[in-house]
Amino acid sequence: MKRIFKILIIAAAAFIVAVLLSPMPRFHVPFSTVVEARDGSLLGARIADDGQWRFPGFDSVPGKFEKALLTFEDKYFYLHPGINPVSIVRALRDNIKAGEIVSGGSTITMQVARLSRGNKKRSYPEKIIEMFSALKLELFHSKKAILKMYAANAPFGSNTVGLEAATWRYLGKRSADLTWAEAAGLAVLPNSPSLVFPGKNQEMLRIRRDGLLKKLYERNYFDSLTLVLALDEPLPVEPRPLPADAPHLTDYFFGSGRGRMVRTTIDPRIQTRANDIIRFHQKFLSENFINNSACIIIKVETGEVLAYVGNSPSDKKEDRGEDVDIIRSPRSTGSILKPILYAGMQQSGVILPNTLIADIPTRFPGFSPKNFDMSYSGAVPASQALSQSLNIPAVRMLREFTPEKLLLLFQRIGFSSFNKPADHYGLSLILGGGETSLWELTGVYSSLSRVLNRYNREKKYSGEDYHPPVLIAQKENKKKNYDTIPPLSASSIWLTYEALRKVNRPEGEAGWQYFSSSPNLAWKTGTSFGFRDAWAVGTTPEYIIGVWAGNADGEGRPGLTGVSAAAPILFDLVNFMGQVKWFDSPDEELTMIKVCSLSGCRAGPDCPVTENVAACLSGLRSEACPYHRLIHLDAGGTRQVNADCVSPAEIRNEPWFVLPPAMEYFYRQRHPEYKVLPLFAPGCVIDKSIPAMEFIYPTQGVRIFIPRDQTGLLTRVIAEVAHRNPSKKIFWHLDNNYISTTRFIHQTEIFAGAGEHVVTAVDEDGNSIRCGFEITPGHTEAQPAP
Repeated sequence: MKRIFKILIIAAAAFIVAVLLSPMPRFHVPFSTVVEARDGSLLGARIADDGQWRFPGFDSVPGKFEKALLTFEDKYFYLHPGINPVSIVRALRDNIKAGEIVSGGSTITMQVARLSRGNKKRSYPEKIIEMFSALKLELFHSKKAILKMYAANAPFGSNTVGLEAATWRYLGKRSADLTWAEAAGLAVLPNSPSLVFPGKNQEMLRIRRDGLLKKLYERNYFDSLTLVLALDEPLPVEPRPLPADAPHLTDYFFGSGRGRMVRTTIDPRIQTRANDIIRFHQKFLSENFINNSACIIIKVETGEVLAYVGNSPSDKKEDRGEDVDIIRSPRSTGSILKPILYAGMQQSGVILPNTLIADIPTRFPGFSPKNFDMSYSGAVPASQALSQSLNIPAVRMLREFTPEKLLLLFQRIGFSSFNKPADHYGLSLILGGGETSLWELTGVYSSLSRVLNRYNREKKYSGEDYHPPVLIAQKENKKKNYDTIPPLSASSIWLTYEALRKVNRPEGEAGWQYFSSSPNLAWKTGTSFGFRDAWAVGTTPEYIIGVWAGNADGEGRPGLTGVSAAAPILFDLVNFMGQVKWFDSPDEELTMIKVCSLSGCRAGPDCPVTENVAACLSGLRSEACPYHRLIHLDAGGTRQVNADCVSPAEIRNEPWFVLPPAMEYFYRQRHPEYKVLPLFAPGCVIDKSIPAMEFIYPTQGVRIFIPRDQTGLLTRVIAEVAHRNPSKKIFWHLDNNYISTTRFIHQTEIFAGAGEHVVTAVDEDGNSIRCGFEITPGHTEAQPAP
């Protein structure tokens, strides 16, 4: 007896050692890259490196599939220790009778062991190893964990591995949404995946599925009506294409770390609609050979991306750049960043919301900005210059603010693409001299809107509000804390949005302000030089929408503008998102300032008509109105006089709105109500404290790059002067040599060689102005982005 007992102990010890030394089933296989929407629906996937569709991150086995699988494969799964002796003996008997291996008697656990070893060819030694590995697996893992391992790695036919990949490939849905018929159909596939799978041996598949459904019914898993309905469900015919609702986003995650399952913040309903809107508009854009468009929608409160359409879809076989992810591609900004400059100037107190900005022909060394419509207004309120996207006022504002300060502001609010020194960009920075991406652009606008919302809600600032768009909700953002003034204050942001709310909307949106259903929206467009990039970005308190249209290869197209190409997409998206309230005003940061109604500057003592406007507190430091001054008039108010020609008792003092000559020249063409200064009465000494004329071109110190003609000579320069009284004669001199006389239209040709020169203009009243400039041959003047 003792000997038998010892033998049993030795046998048991040997068995335990064999189990412990057997290989633990593990799976070292590549996975597909899977990208999901916020609700778990599939946005897209990329196949694993071994050419298999194998989804990672399998969380749990759906109850219907579990019941179907165990009924079909291993009904004693929760009772045995990893092997089923009865099944093994029965399989051994069948194999001996057949003279070959026709049955394995494998449990689910043993199948996991076999799958982990590469599904090697069946043999008795291999079967023994599987048995010991199964026992070890059961020893260290729960039944649920083993079931998950099986469901995640079982073959389902073709190149499909794992339940989740199978449900999407064959049924186009999540495994959690399986019906009884679908669960039964999938449960029978791993038994012989190379022989039976959807699209192959359909009749055999139906027989096996229906037989399993009847067994499930017999086990009281569902009622007879469910059985009838399940038996009537059609079988999947063949693997279907996986969803591709966000292909560029899927490619992004595939490139940044393949083989993982990513649950994004994308809202599938919004993503689908955004795809449809882009697809609809792309048909019309393509008629003008504009081949690409993209959009992104961001939730302001969290910065979560709700829709990501990296490029427009195309059914054409030609490569038109549809694979390029435009959302992350650096593109020339055009005018899309003008609101940042406006906000920066409001916060600094340099200007007030409606301060007049010069809009006259303006030239800088190598740079001659032009308004998009090639016209000039003379002077325009800053808010109107922003809402109408005028280039010349923007450049003049940047010159006062300085490119260095604007670049620093860009960096503080979240732009990383402007990484060169200010000298590299110069004043063209505000007209598209730099590049950014739709990703960064919408991220910055999202941050600004978040700052404004937080201040209105909590009356404080937080550096947490400045962060890029969020694609994975669980990801924490890098936090900042501001002890002093943030990059842009809530008041400066609100004033900017108020100006952007007045931007003229594109065709199809005419009369929008008269309809209560038209959403409140601060929006801005931009068009890069050469009509290569069309931008549109809009913000509400709840979301940011960014749109780009153009050609991925950079080819420009006539008519490719932000207003005509990008804005219609923007407004279709806005209308889909629905009506929202407008931003509250940050009253604690605003003050009412008395301003001149004509100049928009702080009212001076000579401003006759004033009004109160909301402005940043720093606006109290802004310049008082420089354009109003007291003019001395005769009793009839028709002539200027002074004490040299009339008695003081006959002099009327009247405040007069007087613009500089160049501004006045263009301003009066747009404003017939503008009153020019009266002439001086005969015999009165002319007051020369108010300039009578001003150079429009050239400007002091400008370097003029001009080409040579076909004979090798330098081409001409057209000098121009604005005079308050165009009927006065002007005598022109170049380097102290008389060259011409003009009247009414004060333009003259200057032929000069390379080098420094001085042009002088003298009118018949003796007023004189001088301008020094330099001519450099061999180049043409640089033109700005529209």
